[in-house]
Amino acid sequence: MGEQRGAPDPGKAEDLAEFIALLGELRVRAGMPSYRTLAKRVGSLMRPARETSLTTVVDAFKADRRRLDLDLVVAIVRALGVDEAGVARWREACVKVHALAKTGGPVGVFGQLPAELATFTGRVHELTRLIETATHRHGSESARTVVISAIEGMAGVGKTQLAVRTAHELVRAGHFTNVQLHVNLRGFDPDVPPADPAAVLEAFLRQLGVPAQHIPVSREERAAMYRDRLRERDALILLDNAADEDQVHDLIPAGPTCLVLITSRRSLAGLDGVTPHLIGTFTDTESLDLLTRIAGRHRVTAEPEAATRIVEYCDRLPLALALTAARLRSRPARSLAEHADRMQAGRLEAIRAGGRAIRPVFDLSYRDLAEPVQRVFRLLGHHPGPDFTPALVAALADIPAHQAEAALEQLHDENLIRQNTPGRYELHDLLRAYATELADADPEPDPTAPVDRLATWAVTTGHAVAHAIGTPPLSGVPPGGAARPMRFASYDKGLTWFDNERQNLAAIQDSAARAGLHHRVWQLASVQKEFGIVRHQFEDFLGRCQVKRDRGQ
Repeated sequence: MGEQRGAPDPGKAEDLAEFIALLGELRVRAGMPSYRTLAKRVGSLMRPARETSLTTVVDAFKADRRRLDLDLVVAIVRALGVDEAGVARWREACVKVHALAKTGGPVGVFGQLPAELATFTGRVHELTRLIETATHRHGSESARTVVISAIEGMAGVGKTQLAVRTAHELVRAGHFTNVQLHVNLRGFDPDVPPADPAAVLEAFLRQLGVPAQHIPVSREERAAMYRDRLRERDALILLDNAADEDQVHDLIPAGPTCLVLITSRRSLAGLDGVTPHLIGTFTDTESLDLLTRIAGRHRVTAEPEAATRIVEYCDRLPLALALTAARLRSRPARSLAEHADRMQAGRLEAIRAGGRAIRPVFDLSYRDLAEPVQRVFRLLGHHPGPDFTPALVAALADIPAHQAEAALEQLHDENLIRQNTPGRYELHDLLRAYATELADADPEPDPTAPVDRLATWAVTTGHAVAHAIGTPPLSGVPPGGAARPMRFASYDKGLTWFDNERQNLAAIQDSAARAGLHHRVWQLASVQKEFGIVRHQFEDFLGRCQVKRDRGQ
């Protein structure tokens, strides 16, 4: 018989389960011949013709099949009366669903991990800690819960590659060999929104062998089915580029035999049971190693000083180093010294390779900040010192201290600033350059106002410290003003403030001199003089006075 009108279209099958369901529908439309009758017809239609068992034909219609014999499928659809044009469509559809089936089914191995980079460098300590967290259970409670490791850090620090290397190392060592699932959650993507957890669950369930027609509609039901499918499975789930805790919450299985590796440039501290792994920049050795691997050993060894300069200009950020090295590799005639000079003239512009650049990577982190926090970040580009405190930022942005602290907490959660000392924050050099660019592009109504506010705060707080340690009155230094000076209850606390802020005071004085804020320059010199005497730091004091004299004060 010819192919009937309304016969199922095999091209609509999106997976093997749907294809088998359509094959069963074709059998119904063909008059529901018995499997025994169909087996007799199929045998003669095989190429070459051969006896086909009843069991072979019955198995071809089972929904849990993970693979079908193409010749058998072709013979079955011919036996069901499909013409040659239709047979060709069924053959094509069968090939397609097998090509899309990247998994081996519920009893097979689901290998979904991305490939490792050949240029992966360093991270020995971090890799060891991640593997130990995944494979060693300490205490009875941890043995009954899923292991969740969140790899966090600033943009470009190499979180994804570390997670991928960790996953491959674990699988090579015989761990989590049953199931490996991976998804890019697109938490920070310039072109598309973050992945919908419900859609990710659907994809995972399909990869776990659930027919499309059996996948629930709601996110909650999908999450429950997902947890059930991974129960007692040795599964490794790699959730890359997560936006926040809510996006990954339902993607975490419940079984203690599972490992979840999450990467995000945002803190996921609110996720229950998570072990954070904060990743910093490379060491000098790791930085030179990566530069060597990509740009070429002969070029790095021929110009060691220039290579060191490039590492400094990248401030050891892995992505910046990789882009710079790739650009050098594409320009074999360019010396490292020449490229270092280009970076010195404009770091962010120079750090690019092909269609990739460092600036858009930072844009994605800045874009999602609330406007008041964006303003604080921009203003940090005006701060000339090495680090900053909530009190300093409150003066810089002219906002209350609690608002400054909240802004810094959010910037820290976004890994746009780092905290190496309690109460004190720092900017990575490339992020400092980025903040300066943003500040220049969106200046304050009075361009000198941020530096003036910093200098006023430094002078008035320095006056309060001088009072606390009992130095002679600071002539001409106002005890108040628009800034919010700190108060000090003891001699030791006063001196500690000066010790902590000494480099900032010197940098602020230099910045005030460049801005033409001459009254603040000599006031800051007076403030630093008394502390220099107490600490016997006379060379620093002479240097501060030199600034004053050079500016004609």
